[in-house]
Amino acid sequence: MPRIVVLAPLPEEVAKGMLAGSTDREDVSIEVYSGEPGLGLVEAVRGADVIIGDFTFRLPIDAEAAEAARGCLLIQQPSIGYQHIDLEATSAAGIPVANVGAANAIGVAEQTIMFVLCLLKKALYFHNRTAQGEWAQQDIFTMGLHEVYGKTLGIVGMGNIGKEVAARAKPFGCHIVYYDVIPLPAEIEEELGAERMDLDDLLRVSDIVTLHVPLTPETANLIDRERLALMKPDAFLLNLARGEVIDEAALAEALEEGRLAGAGIDVFTQEPVSPDSPLLASDKVFLSPHVSGGTNESRVRMLTATVENVTRVLSGEKPLYVVNGVE
Repeated sequence: MPRIVVLAPLPEEVAKGMLAGSTDREDVSIEVYSGEPGLGLVEAVRGADVIIGDFTFRLPIDAEAAEAARGCLLIQQPSIGYQHIDLEATSAAGIPVANVGAANAIGVAEQTIMFVLCLLKKALYFHNRTAQGEWAQQDIFTMGLHEVYGKTLGIVGMGNIGKEVAARAKPFGCHIVYYDVIPLPAEIEEELGAERMDLDDLLRVSDIVTLHVPLTPETANLIDRERLALMKPDAFLLNLARGEVIDEAALAEALEEGRLAGAGIDVFTQEPVSPDSPLLASDKVFLSPHVSGGTNESRVRMLTATVENVTRVLSGEKPLYVVNGVE
């Protein structure tokens, strides 16, 4: 009997309802693991045919769990991020790991543009003043309002999300530059009006820098104290990738000392974010609780991609969106 083990924190009836249509077979077992990391998790995934990963990242699939699951047809992560899965260990065990492709790209890209507009237009400041019954019209002369038109937008990570951001920024009249280890094809660069640059050069010239890279050993602390120092003092930094990509303490210092104009932050090193985080105290930061990819539409796409991949592997087909190179 094929056995699906669900690590995502879903009620059992929801998990079974979600996966019930993934196969016409009636002999599929669907189990939800709600325990802790460690030995219990290892035993839960042992002998599984399909594993649905934990979108909260609380239950990591490490080398021991990957070895216990050897022979598994697929580890399907029902989100874009997969940093809690040991890709080397799963590859060594011959288990393909897949995410949900571009399912949340539109939602994240739209929130990126929202952050840009809110920061440049001081939307939160003026909303709060007006809601308090103040008529702060004269504050435009001290606060400053800015147009997006003509600004240089630096996109760090030109994957599915980065390209969606560029496509939405282009009509605003931005000059778009990007950094990615893999260059875009020339025709895509032309279509998006995007110019590839070295990361440090991008940071120097950009009025707005937005981060859209996965969390890997190479991108952890990518924007550190030294790189923050490269940015213009009137520039804005957006992080809709992973909190660990930025040195948060260094960012808070740069904002407090006036070496950066503002930031838009959807993701944090610690989630839920600590009440003691210095980013929460800054009036230069526009904040949200890791929701940019969680639109109703993107959640439907994530669910669809997850079920489609389970259907494929249980039918003997290869999964889509594999991230560890195992076929």
